[in-house]
Amino acid sequence: MKIFVNLITTIRFIDSIALFFLKDRVSSYFFIVNIVLIFLTDSIDGICARKFKVQTMYGSVMDAIADKALCIILIIMSLERIDSFVYILIGELAIALVNVVFKLKGKNAKSRKFGKIKMWAISITIVLGYLNYFGIFNFMLAVNIGSAITLILQIFTIMDYINYLRHKEAIPKNDRKHIKSLKDLTYVLFDTEYYLSTVE
Repeated sequence: MKIFVNLITTIRFIDSIALFFLKDRVSSYFFIVNIVLIFLTDSIDGICARKFKVQTMYGSVMDAIADKALCIILIIMSLERIDSFVYILIGELAIALVNVVFKLKGKNAKSRKFGKIKMWAISITIVLGYLNYFGIFNFMLAVNIGSAITLILQIFTIMDYINYLRHKEAIPKNDRKHIKSLKDLTYVLFDTEYYLSTVE
């Protein structure tokens, strides 16, 4: 199950990168169905990881990278026709920056409620945006409203992460696993107990 969950997350990242090459090479309907399925896997891998208690550092980091890659790539590719997406692009980059800064300080966080709600909002907004982009659904007002709601949720997400991580104890440097071999690296990336000890 641990392999299955991490494989889903990894495939999401690879598929996100592939979107750059797919947009002008496949039908608009195939492209939209593909991004809907990618967004759905974000919930599937997280639910499975928690249900079967197979959370890992690899899964956590790859999940965050895959989510950001997916959203940022889709937003950048649509900016030529959807101006309002520039604001949620800035919001996603700001959230990524906050996470990186705190990770460098030895502070990790589980997914937060605002972050999950924000992810659903940005997913729906991006899908609506591409329905407009390809001329399947012509209602830019819905996309702009979705962008505004997403931006508000991004601001709340940033504030929530900062408030949570600012008060969270950093992992003491002496308690952090020192990676000296492939075995150590495998332990840090894939051991569930080690991961949970870094986020509790």
